[in-house]
Amino acid sequence: MKRAFTLAEVLITLGIIGVVAALTIPTLMSNHRANVTMQKLKKFYSSMSQAQLMAINDYGEVQNWDFVENGGESNNAIVLNWFNKYFKPYLNSTEIIDKKVIKDDEIKDAGIAVKMGDGSIATFAGFAGGYMHIRLYTNPKTFYNDTATEGKDEFLFGFNQSNASAFEVYGQTGWKDINQLKYNSWGGCYKENTSNGHPLCTRLLQMNNWTVPKDYPYKF
Repeated sequence: MKRAFTLAEVLITLGIIGVVAALTIPTLMSNHRANVTMQKLKKFYSSMSQAQLMAINDYGEVQNWDFVENGGESNNAIVLNWFNKYFKPYLNSTEIIDKKVIKDDEIKDAGIAVKMGDGSIATFAGFAGGYMHIRLYTNPKTFYNDTATEGKDEFLFGFNQSNASAFEVYGQTGWKDINQLKYNSWGGCYKENTSNGHPLCTRLLQMNNWTVPKDYPYKF
């Protein structure tokens, strides 16, 4: 007859299982959140790129689209009309967010926030001289609470009126060196850089095929 486990043996086994779970579950959860974030970034970039190409087909090259001249002043209505004309018809399930719930003054006064089909929030602002900053908040709570961390749940893209064919990740046309993207004192993707945020993190992730590098400064 097989010997039954003693209570002490059962408790030891359960303790070992608990320790292993405590060590592995946080990593598994972090990896899952990272994967979800990367999928949202990849989807947003793809959707916006396709929308821009379809708008080019309907309205001609982007150099001829409506935009705010250098030195001109943008506002909510200008940005909203631009988005509704050139992008909204080619995107699925977008919803303009009431500016009353927006805490970011730049977006509230001179831009718009759009809820995307997957729940992410995209903001469009800074439209002058043919360039618009577009930010994707992959965790909507951090947008509404104004607690987002650039490079973790806030990522910078852009519409460039001088780029004839492609929707851009911020820095896409000029930044190609991985070390510069990581450690440049202006916008480099490292935690110690506090002067200009981390706008180059999005470009770093794009160059890594929308996967998180092992030495990425943020855990998800």
